[in-house]
Amino acid sequence: MGKGNKTTISLSEYIAKLNEKGSFVIPDYQRGYVWGQYPKSGKCAITKDSVYHMVETIIQGFQLNRDVFLQGITVCEDDVSNDIILVDGQQRTTFFYLLLKYLQYDGYISIRYLIREQSNEFLSNLDISDCIEDNNEPFQDIYFFKKSIRTFNEMLVKCDHGKLLDYIKDHVKFLYIDIPSDKAKIIFSMMNGNKALMRQEELIKSELLRCSSKNTQFIQEAENLNIRSRFAREWDKWLYWWNDCEKIKYFKREEQLGWLIPLIEEKEDVIFEDFKSKCLEPSDVKQSKYVFRKMRLLQKSIEDAYENPVVYNLMGAILCIRSKSERFSFLKWYFDLCKSKNHDFVMEELFRYFNWAFINLTHNEIVEYNLEKYNEKRMVFYDSLKSDDLYKNKSDYETGARWLLRCNILEDCSQNRHIGRKFDFSIWEERSLEHIYPKSRVGHKNNNTPLDCNDNPLIPEQLTNIKLWREDIVYHKGQPDEFIASEHS
Repeated sequence: MGKGNKTTISLSEYIAKLNEKGSFVIPDYQRGYVWGQYPKSGKCAITKDSVYHMVETIIQGFQLNRDVFLQGITVCEDDVSNDIILVDGQQRTTFFYLLLKYLQYDGYISIRYLIREQSNEFLSNLDISDCIEDNNEPFQDIYFFKKSIRTFNEMLVKCDHGKLLDYIKDHVKFLYIDIPSDKAKIIFSMMNGNKALMRQEELIKSELLRCSSKNTQFIQEAENLNIRSRFAREWDKWLYWWNDCEKIKYFKREEQLGWLIPLIEEKEDVIFEDFKSKCLEPSDVKQSKYVFRKMRLLQKSIEDAYENPVVYNLMGAILCIRSKSERFSFLKWYFDLCKSKNHDFVMEELFRYFNWAFINLTHNEIVEYNLEKYNEKRMVFYDSLKSDDLYKNKSDYETGARWLLRCNILEDCSQNRHIGRKFDFSIWEERSLEHIYPKSRVGHKNNNTPLDCNDNPLIPEQLTNIKLWREDIVYHKGQPDEFIASEHS
C-alpha cells in the first residue's frame, strides 16, 4: 500500500502488519494513555469514560453480530523494522492491546512507548489479576492501564471471552492511513488543531524532548534516552497532579498543567512559538535541562503552597475574588517572592495581599504599596459594610459576602495550634448571606407549641438548644420603622 493511501481493515489485519516482529510505537510527541479518565465539565462532573463507552459499543455489536466501525488510525510504517508508528490512534491501539491480553489472546502483538520505560515494563509483564486501584500511583499511564482492566472485569464478567475474542478480531474495523514519516508531526498538530490549548502544551512537551536530544555528542545514547525518559515521566507526573478535579476548581484553570507553563513563560496564555523563542534558545540538551529544572522547582513550590493549610486558605481566597488576569499576576508575584525572600517575609506579604485584595485594591496598587488607594478603598468598603441595604443592594451584598469569607478564612488559619486547617471553598460557590445564624438554634411557635426550624415539635430537653425565637426577631431600618423579620434577614 502506498504512502497516504487509505483502506478499511479489521483488528486482526492491523495486528498482522507487525509481521510478528514489529511493535506499535508511541512516539515522544504523544501524551500518555488517558482512556478511563472522566470527561470534565466546568465542575468536573463524573460521566462515562472512553473505556466504558468502547466496551459498551463492542458488547452491543457482539450481541447483534454486526461490525463495529471506529475512527481512523494514522500511522507511519517502518518497512525495515515492521514497526507501526502511531501518529493518531494510540489510545485505541493501547486499549485493544489491553483488551486482547485480558481476553487471553495468544498471538503476536507488541506495543512500545519510546520514552516511558515504566509503561513498557508494565505492558510487557502485564498481570491482569493485579490491577488494584492505587490513587498514589506515580505513573499516569499505569494508573489508567489498571483502570481499563478493572473496567473489563466489571463489564465483561458475563461474556464468553473466547467468542468475544474471535468477534473483535474480525468485526472491529477502522480506516487505516499510512503517511510519510517526515509529515508525522505536522499532521499530528493538524489533527489536534481542535484542541488549541492542549496542542500548545503538547507541542511544548515535544519540543523540550526534541531539544534534549540535540547537540548530545558528549552524551552516550543510553544516557540521552534516560534524560528523555525522566523528563517525560516528570511531565506526566505534573499532568496527573494538575488534572485532579479539586485542584482544577481551586486554581480555577482547566488547561493542561494548570498555571505551570504560563508562570514559566511569564505570560497568561500559552503559545508554543513564544515559549520556544523565550525559553528554549539555544535549542539543545543543556537548555532543555535548565527549563525542566525551572519547571520542577516551580511545581514543587506550587505543591508546597497547596499542602500548607494557611497558604492554601489565603491563596484560595484571593483566587476566588480576583479576575482571571489578576489571578495570573498574583500567582506570578507570589512565586517570584518565594524564590527571593525568606519564609517569614513571604507570609507577611501574603497576609497583606489577602487583606488589601478584599477591599478591592488592584494587583498593581497592592504590590506598589499604594497607601492612598488603600485608605480610600478601605473607607468605601467600611461604608458598604454598614449599609442598611446590605442584603438588597448587589454591590453591598458582595461586600458582606467577602467580609464573611475573610472572617472564616482567618478562623480556619488559626485552628490546629496555628498550623491551620484547609477551608472548604465550595462554600463560596454556594454562598448565601441568609444563613448567618445556625438554623438548628432557631425555633418558632404555633399556638404556643414550640417547633424547630423544620416545623417538628420540640421536646423539653431540646428547648435549651434554641437560642433564637423567630417571633422575637425584628428588622430595623432607621427609627421609628420596625418590621417583623426572620432568621434569614
